[in-house]
Formats: sequence, C-alpha cells, structure tokens
Amino acid sequence: MTAGLAASVLLACVGCATGAGAVSDAPRAAPVHHVHEGDEIPPEVIPQGGRGPRSLPYSPLCRTAKCIALTFDDGPGPYTAQLLDILGREGVRATFFLVGEKPVHTYPDLVRRIAAQGHTIGNHTWTHPVLTGLPEAEVLRQLSLTQSVLQQLTGVKPTLMRPPKGLTDARVTGAARALGLAQILWNVTATDYHNTTTELVRKLVLERARPGGVVLLHDVLKWTVPAVPGIITGLRAAGYTLVTVPQLYENMQPGEQYPVWATPTPSQPAASTPTPSRPAAASTPTPAKPTPGQPLASASAPAASGRG
Repeated sequence: MTAGLAASVLLACVGCATGAGAVSDAPRAAPVHHVHEGDEIPPEVIPQGGRGPRSLPYSPLCRTAKCIALTFDDGPGPYTAQLLDILGREGVRATFFLVGEKPVHTYPDLVRRIAAQGHTIGNHTWTHPVLTGLPEAEVLRQLSLTQSVLQQLTGVKPTLMRPPKGLTDARVTGAARALGLAQILWNVTATDYHNTTTELVRKLVLERARPGGVVLLHDVLKWTVPAVPGIITGLRAAGYTLVTVPQLYENMQPGEQYPVWATPTPSQPAASTPTPSRPAAASTPTPAKPTPGQPLASASAPAASGRG
C-alpha cells in the first residue's frame, strides 16, 4: 500500500472513531503486547433445557445441511496466496479476519484477491491488542481504522469482527454495535500457534469438527496452510458442507456473538494503563508445555481454546 493511502486512512478514521478533527487529537492507548500464545477460552454457553440466552440463527441451508465454516485470522501474510490457491482449487469459500496496520498495508493486493475470490472479510482490529480494558475511544479507533482501509481496498465495509483472543466485554460489544459489526468467535480450533505440525493441525480440526462449527485457523503460520487440503477432504468425507460465516448464520445483529460464549457484563472505565481482563475461565487444567508432535490439549479440552 502506498504511504498516501496509509496517511489518508489514518486521517479519515481517527476522526470518525474519536470525534477528533485531526490525528493529533486522537487518544493513544498504552502499548499493548501482540500476544501469540493460545488461551483457554470458556466453551460455548450450554443452555439449560436446550435453550440458551438466544437461539443461533442458522441459515435455511445450515438448518438442514451439516455446515461448517473455515475462518483464518491475523493475515494477510506470506502464506495467504498459497491458501487462496488451495481454496480456489477446492471450490471453497472461507472467512478472513484481517489485521489492519501491518498485514493489510504489507499485502494490499492479497486483500483485493481475497475479496475477488468471493471470500468474506472481517475486521480483526488495527494492531491486534486485547480490547477488553482499553478506553472506549481506543476500541473504536482500532475497529474504525481497519473498517476504512478494508473498504478502500475492496469497496465493501465489513459487517463482522473478531476480538483478538476472543476477549470481549460490554465496552467492546458497544463499539462493535456502533460500527455495525457482529462479533464472530469460534467453537473448533487446532490451537495451531502451539500445535506446530501440519498433520497435527489437520487431525485436531477433523476430530473436533461439529455441525454448525466455526473453525479458527491462522493463515500466517507455515504449518497450518498445508493442512488445509486434508482438512477440506476430511470434512467433505464426513458429510460437511463448507460455508462462510454469513452463509452459516442469517440476520446476524451488530454487537451480538456468534457462536455464544458468554453474555458480556458491564465493565469499569479503563485505567490509564489498562490491564486486559479475560472471561470467566472454565475449570480446565493449565496445559503443560507441549511435546513436539503432540497436541497442546487433549480432545476433551474446551473446543474453543485458541489464540484468535
């Protein structure tokens, strides 16, 4: 991306996110660590009596077919073109949650290609900070900057976002709602930042797949992309129909979670040096240091664990 486009995005979006008229007026959050480690995330809400806080609005197709959605986070990156080649050969459309500042600026042509091939593009923030605990203006800024640059590159404004590490609260929910973004979480993952062999990534996705699944993978990892052909073959052999997130659900509402993990609770105003909070953790033992070639967690661990 040219320096001019980057500058125009910053000038346009900081004002829309904060109400400021110039870049110099924009609030700046304390530096945040771009975390690569996986977290144990609570599993989906298990409803009492078979009914949760709301029913997931599966599309007519996915109320009858055995649907599953592949999603890829943190790109575009050096392996995204290879992934797009694979998806094109297989006739599969996926959902990509893109980080704005470095990945999108480094690979603008790949952003355009993702859109041109019919994949869905979602917002994964500007710099991938943990959003919980950040001031509301900074949460809005993180999402608004990415919204603007993705719309400039593709002509389409995203309607989906994924909070980094899947961490959300009432403030993040409010920002997503204000910007017209549904929050897309996940319920299947190979925890591929820790499980670093292609065969293990393939095996874990196929073992943990479920109807209505939203699979979390990362196209910035060199061992994950080569696993995708085997994942697609295995899912199809098991009777799955591969869809995008908008094909999986219908009438998604801004701010709402898909799938549901927990109901956001009101959060206190952020401190000047915010400390990210996390949702209430399930009673899952802390994973031991992984052994090469072995999964980080057993198949009985929460299916929603992962980096995001």
